[in-house]
Amino acid sequence: METVNCDLCGANDTEIVFVLRDLLHHIDGFFNLVKCRKCGLMYLNPRPTIDEMTRYYPSDYHAYKPPDNLSLFARLDYWYGIRKRCRAVIARTSLKGGRILDIGCATGSFLAMMRRLGNWEPYGVEINSEAANYARKYFGLNVFVGDLIDAHYPDCFFDVVTLWNVLEHLHHPQATLFEIGRIIRPGGLLVISLPNPNCIEAKVFKQYWAGLDAPRHLYIYSQHTLQRALELAGFMVKEIVSFTGRYHVLALSLKFWIDDKITHEKIRSLLKVIVESMIFRVLTIPYYSIADRCNQSSVMTVFARRR
Repeated sequence: METVNCDLCGANDTEIVFVLRDLLHHIDGFFNLVKCRKCGLMYLNPRPTIDEMTRYYPSDYHAYKPPDNLSLFARLDYWYGIRKRCRAVIARTSLKGGRILDIGCATGSFLAMMRRLGNWEPYGVEINSEAANYARKYFGLNVFVGDLIDAHYPDCFFDVVTLWNVLEHLHHPQATLFEIGRIIRPGGLLVISLPNPNCIEAKVFKQYWAGLDAPRHLYIYSQHTLQRALELAGFMVKEIVSFTGRYHVLALSLKFWIDDKITHEKIRSLLKVIVESMIFRVLTIPYYSIADRCNQSSVMTVFARRR
């Protein structure tokens, strides 16, 4: 474990928000989520080192599962979500193609879909070698294994850079944003999707909110702290919207709460079946229709331009 100062302002003045556990994979340990009193950024402190983080990303970690291993419905749902991401990016750029970099590209599905939908030249960065090899083998993608800074891309090389639920996982997010500022062209589009700690679900579920996902989520940005981080790296925020995450984050948060609060095994199992049912998912549609319009869903997506 290592102790760090605030990655945004450099201060060492915090207050504890929650003491968290790994609710997703149940790997032992307690983790302090703290809030910087100077700038408001929330982060784990102390936190696992980069080498120690390996144990918290087991082989069955969801982001690294190849889509062809999913059930038929899950696979259709997965590709529907990927297509929504692609459409959102394409709608916010006047380009019909160009160089696009996906940081934390996992198995490469987003980049493969972007290539199908336009004249895009895809590049990926992925720290997990198995996921990167899948992206190379099945999609023929150009994927660098490792950290973005070690990839040494040329200045002003990319037209679009995306991070889908990645920034919160990084040990040095501000350094990553500065590096993106170097490799993206002036006016280039940066897309960042990450948990929204100001959403209704975060306030309701508190330490059980899946958006916290300790210890994999090292940083929790509010709209204010993310905008400040982007401004420091030379970006101007153009739009903040909600259109991803939604039911999946809600269902996971509910299951975390059920596991911890419901002691009767049969009742606990029944409640989980209800949460995972199609009926429950359909019932959440009206709520998310309103939450998305008010930017109150669990995941926010920020579109910014390089100055």
